Amino acid sequence: MHASMLFEEVSLRAEQRVPTIDPLEMTPSEAARLVRMQWRMPLGPVRSLIRWLEYAGCLVIEEDFGTTRVDGLSQWIDDYPIILVNSRVPTDRKRLTLAHELGHLCLHSIDISSDMEKEANEFAAEFLMPLEIIRPQLRNLKIGVLHDLKREWGVSMQALVERAYQENLMTASQRTNMYKAFSARGWRTNEPVSEELPPETPELLGVISGALAGKGLRQDEIAHLIGYSSASANRLFSGSQSRLLRVI
Repeated sequence: MHASMLFEEVSLRAEQRVPTIDPLEMTPSEAARLVRMQWRMPLGPVRSLIRWLEYAGCLVIEEDFGTTRVDGLSQWIDDYPIILVNSRVPTDRKRLTLAHELGHLCLHSIDISSDMEKEANEFAAEFLMPLEIIRPQLRNLKIGVLHDLKREWGVSMQALVERAYQENLMTASQRTNMYKAFSARGWRTNEPVSEELPPETPELLGVISGALAGKGLRQDEIAHLIGYSSASANRLFSGSQSRLLRVI
C-alpha cells in the first residue's frame, strides 16, 4: 500500500530493468544467465548486489523482522519490483535472499508453480555462482578452502556445498560429512567470515526521500508516505543519486 502511494509521487527511470521471464521457456539457470547478460555484469562473483538491483529500478527495503525465521519477500507493485529483506541476517545469507527474491520477481510475476521455491533457489545459485566460472573451484571441495571461497563469492559455506552437491561435484556422503564437520564447529548457525564481507545496504529509498524533499515535503510527511515512523525518518535521507537511475 505504501509503495503504491510512493510511486504515485515519484517515477524511476533506470538504465536497466528486472525482466519477467516465462519459466516454461527457459530454465531458472538460463534465466539467471540472461539477467546477468542484460545487466552487462562482469564474469565471476557479484559485487554490491543491492546496487545492481537498484540500478534496475528495484526498491530494496531493509527492516528488522524481529525473527531470523523469515529472510525476505518480494512483490511487483504495478511496474515496480520491491524486495523486503531482514536486517538480522548476515551478509552472505542476505545476498542469497536477494538473489532468491530476484528469481521470484523474474520467474513468478504472472503464474506460480509447485516448484517455485526450488526454481528461485536454482536462479539464485547460478546468478551468484555461475557454474561455468565456479566449477573448477568446487571440485574436490575441502573444508579448508571454504573460508577463501566465501570471501571471494560472498555466499555462505553451506551455499557453496549445496552448489557442489547439486552439480554432482560432491557425493551425498561427502555432503553429509561436510555438514557433520560444520555442526561440530558450530557453523550450521554461525559461520565464520560473514563479518568480513562488504555490507549490502540499500540506498534507493534515501534517494527517493531526497527527491520528495526537493518537492517540498517535510521529513515526517515523507516518513508517513513511505510507512516509517517519524522517529525513523532520518534513516531515509542517506542515499546518493546515481547516474544510472533518475527519480522524478
